[in-house]
Amino acid sequence: MAQRFRNTHRVAVFVQRWPCYLKLPAQAHLGNDFIRTSTPFAGAFQPTEELPPRAIDVTDIDACLVEEILFRELAKKGFQPELGHVGPLPNRSVTVSEIMARYQVINPEVQSFLFCFFSPTLFVAQAEKAPKERHRRSFSLLEIINLLNPGQTSVIWAGPQAAEAPSGAISHAFIYWSMTLFRAWTWEPLVLVADSRVATRPRFDLPRCPPGPTAENYPADAEVIIRLMTDNLRCRLRFLLPDAF
Repeated sequence: MAQRFRNTHRVAVFVQRWPCYLKLPAQAHLGNDFIRTSTPFAGAFQPTEELPPRAIDVTDIDACLVEEILFRELAKKGFQPELGHVGPLPNRSVTVSEIMARYQVINPEVQSFLFCFFSPTLFVAQAEKAPKERHRRSFSLLEIINLLNPGQTSVIWAGPQAAEAPSGAISHAFIYWSMTLFRAWTWEPLVLVADSRVATRPRFDLPRCPPGPTAENYPADAEVIIRLMTDNLRCRLRFLLPDAF
C-alpha cells in the first residue's frame, strides 16, 4: 500500500470553493461523484435546483483558510505542497486533465496533483428561518446569527435533532470535502474522496471526528462555529490523506 505513494511528495494543490447553491453541469452536489480527469474544475458552476431547504453557504470559511489547514496536514504526512497556478484560463469550462497538462509544462518536477472541492455549509433547524436569498449568495456567520437571533452575538446549536430544536437554532455546520490525488504524468488516481464516500478505506471511523450529536443544546458564536467546522476538517484530513515517501 505504501509503495503506491512513493515519489509523490512534491504535490501541486488546487482548491476550489463549491457553494451549496451551485452545481456542475452534470453534478448537483460535490459528493455525487469523485473528481476525475474529465471533471470541469474551473468556470463551470451554474445555479442548482436541489438546494436542501435548511442549507446556507458560509463565507467565513474561505479558500485561504482551507489551504492553510490543508498545507499543514500535507506537511505532517511528508508532502511538500505548493499552491498550483497555471496562468490565465480560457473563458470556458477547464477540466482537471487540462490543468495538469498545463502545470507539468510549467513545473515538470511536480510528482503529484491534489484537486479539492470544499463547501462550508450551515443548516438552520427550521427551514422557514433560512434567508430567501440563500439560493443566490453566501452569508457570513454574523449575518446568519443576526437573522436567527436579532441583536445577539450567538445562536443555539441544537444537540439531539433539528425537529426538537428551539426556534431560531442551527442544527449543524460542516465543510463538505471532495478530493483526488493524481500521480503526475500518468494521471493515475491514488486517493479519491467524494464527500462521505472514500474509494480507499480510511484508517479511522470518520463519523467520530467532532462535533457529534450531543444530549443538550448549547450557545455558539461565530468563533466557536468556525473552530468546530475547521477542527472537524483537520480531523478528517488526518485520516484521509496518505503518507508520502
